[in-house]
Amino acid sequence: MTLCRYFQHGSCWNGDSCEYRHERDLNTLRYAEPVVSCLPAIEGLFINQQVRPTAICKYFVQGKCTKGDACGYLHPFTGPPSQEAQADASSTSGLGSRQHTNIFQEPQDSRARVPCRFLSRPGGCRNNPCPFLHAEKDHEAERNNARDVEADEDDDQECEDDFTRSLAGASIHFSAFGDVADLLLPADYSRACVTGFVAGTTNEEIVDILRGLGFEFDVESTHILLHTTSSETKATLKVKDPNFAKELATRLKNQHSTLSAMPIPIEAGQASCRKVYISWHKATKSAWLNFGNGKIAYTVAEKFNKGEYKCRGQSVKSSTAKQSQRRGRGALVHNPVAWTITLSDIPGYATQEDVKAAITSFHDAPRHIEMGPVSYSVSDAEVSVEVRTLLEKHGQLESFRLAPASEGKRVKVSAWFGEETDARSACSLNNQSLDILGKGKLTVVLVQSAKVKVRTTIYLAWKKRIDEEAKTWKENYLTFHVYQDASHSTLKVEGSSTKEVARARKILNEISEGVVLTDGGTSVWSSTLDSNGVAYRNLKVVEKELQVVIDRSKSKRQLRFYGPPEKSQQAVHLISAMLEKECQPTYEIDLDRNQFAWVMKGGSKGIEQVLGNDVAVLDVVSKKMVIRGTQQQYDAALAVMGGSTDNEIREILDGPSEPEGNCPICFCEADAPIQTWCKHTYCLECFEGACQSAASMSKGEFQVKCQGADGTCSTILSLHELKTHLSSSVFETVLKTSFEEYIQRRPDTFRYCPTPDCGCIYRCAIASDAKPRPYTCRNCFEPICTSCHARHGDYSCAEYKDIASGGYEALQRLKSELNIKDCPKCTTPMEKTEGCNHMTCVACRAHICWVCMSVFKASGPCYAHMREAHGGIGLDHLNRFAD
Repeated sequence: MTLCRYFQHGSCWNGDSCEYRHERDLNTLRYAEPVVSCLPAIEGLFINQQVRPTAICKYFVQGKCTKGDACGYLHPFTGPPSQEAQADASSTSGLGSRQHTNIFQEPQDSRARVPCRFLSRPGGCRNNPCPFLHAEKDHEAERNNARDVEADEDDDQECEDDFTRSLAGASIHFSAFGDVADLLLPADYSRACVTGFVAGTTNEEIVDILRGLGFEFDVESTHILLHTTSSETKATLKVKDPNFAKELATRLKNQHSTLSAMPIPIEAGQASCRKVYISWHKATKSAWLNFGNGKIAYTVAEKFNKGEYKCRGQSVKSSTAKQSQRRGRGALVHNPVAWTITLSDIPGYATQEDVKAAITSFHDAPRHIEMGPVSYSVSDAEVSVEVRTLLEKHGQLESFRLAPASEGKRVKVSAWFGEETDARSACSLNNQSLDILGKGKLTVVLVQSAKVKVRTTIYLAWKKRIDEEAKTWKENYLTFHVYQDASHSTLKVEGSSTKEVARARKILNEISEGVVLTDGGTSVWSSTLDSNGVAYRNLKVVEKELQVVIDRSKSKRQLRFYGPPEKSQQAVHLISAMLEKECQPTYEIDLDRNQFAWVMKGGSKGIEQVLGNDVAVLDVVSKKMVIRGTQQQYDAALAVMGGSTDNEIREILDGPSEPEGNCPICFCEADAPIQTWCKHTYCLECFEGACQSAASMSKGEFQVKCQGADGTCSTILSLHELKTHLSSSVFETVLKTSFEEYIQRRPDTFRYCPTPDCGCIYRCAIASDAKPRPYTCRNCFEPICTSCHARHGDYSCAEYKDIASGGYEALQRLKSELNIKDCPKCTTPMEKTEGCNHMTCVACRAHICWVCMSVFKASGPCYAHMREAHGGIGLDHLNRFAD
């Protein structure tokens, strides 16, 4: 049979139906041009890949194309070539036979390049064989991504409350029964960065090294963060010991160790008082300008003082024009240099030509200009070296920065000290004269700073208010900075005015904490918000609609609002309406033919009579009865349709019986009853009141004791149980009262900041401390003496007491007249009006003898003391009634 010449050229369209022989000539095949198959009978022919469509298959890109190479669109491969592909590519320069072999290899299914999306699922891929790629690395990556998604989905699980709260500037951990188990202040810790460890040093080895230096500390309360490089290991240590960092640095230095330590201050609440600003006047000179006309001299002086004339862009001060004294008897009345003004604060680098150029009006030009000497001739860098030497005499510097040259009149330097004490000490350099400045004076100012870190979305929600506040801060000489990135933004305000920085800090705290949404004094909340369900998604819709941020706290059962105040009530209204709708579940009853006929013939009226209006709705199209109500109403509707009696239906609607019994607080039938785990029933209001007053009723540590069984129940209610029965606001109040009671009973250990409306606490100095550490409140920035608890600045306690003795003595006289004495333990004023001489301090619960002010732990020893030391308890005047 004759060979088909069209087939040899790759252009035969007849396929197997061609009457000529189709035979592949390997010697001439390389020159053949294969054609695209267009008939089913020609599928066996080689297909020219070059003539395939160039449009990319969108399903292949998504990994969903199931047609493989039969797809009419392009399947691109962007991954790295396989080893086989590289081998084939390298063989193209070899023999022709290899080329022919590669040409007729069956093309690989393009789906094999796409990772199988079923492989990462729990059941795995069940296709055998599967046309998609099964790669272990991709499988692991997919599993990691799946875990991330699951982690996001697990966010709707209820968070376990560890009962740790931040109150009064401290971190408080409550025990299972509500008393304070641990209280930590930022000042209780110290942090140090230790360098010089050998690369690969472990935490255990670091602990052994520190113990070898004589440090004994609790490993559990020590945090070690390692930073390892190729040459050494650096460790950041945080230890529950305020003096650890400084002592470690001193010991390593004294022992000439290869290790070195640098204390790192722990900024409480992102507040700092370790920075100082130093400035001094730039070099200046004076100039004398002579005029032949007094009016012109006055005009030029006025223009310089008003800033209309400036020298090299700087404002210059001018003296009043003065008339020169005439010399000699024959001096002329018209003297061309009779009027002189003196210009001061001229930049030191200015020349006579610069002064001339400053006077822009031709008519104001002086007759003569004489320049004075420059105030000092050293450079700013040389002065900064002298200043740094003076600062380092007061303490170790963390940083020292000379500001770039500016057009201002002063040279500025910012310095950070390692300790706040050193920064305050350095302020004594203020107004000190320096010889290097030609007796010019330094200005040294302590700078307080406060900063908060918030999510960028919260910053954007508050941006309008922040911009308005920033204008006020600028007027009060405060600087404000925003460091913003995609996820978080840091807001920082700093200045030398303690009150203004404290006021700005309060505003920043309000911005970072947000506002708890309440409706009628009750927190806006529903149990439907515990999960990421419909209610949570609707909450996000409200958030987006109002362009605000609404955060939920599942542990506290609260919603926090971040945004303009005028939108908060709008948010409350929308969320309350949404939650009210969500709290009414919907039930559907599929009606069969008989039930549907019964409902249509009047049965719906019977259901409406039992359930009420607008509860049951008939959907005629789907033949369903929709119940918008409670589970009991749904069950009652089924009972009505099932022919139950009225009593049975009423029992279903009434639901389970409520806890029975009288409230042990008010002795009445419990209103809105709740039942404790020990089976005692309370009114909800009485139970809340009892929990809130438990702190004042507890003789020892805080506890909420059940008052059931006529007060004989010994059960102590746990915080988990209290959280079940109490609203979030009342529960947080209970924790706060427990904390406040804890502080009041320990006046020797903790005190509140004396600044009005501050509310932060601090740890008192130990009586054995000859020189207690200075303390600055991180909320109001007021320096407080932790020994005498007064604000006396640089004065000692004795000096301050001597200065304030006048007013102090007057106060003592008044208190003596009113029979008022201070508690010897916590200094709370007490007034005795009647009764015996046994007094109990309402603050610290100390038992006190009113005669000698002795303190006892219980009432019994106090009464025994009064009888033995004072001959009675102070009720001798009542003996006459006994006679």
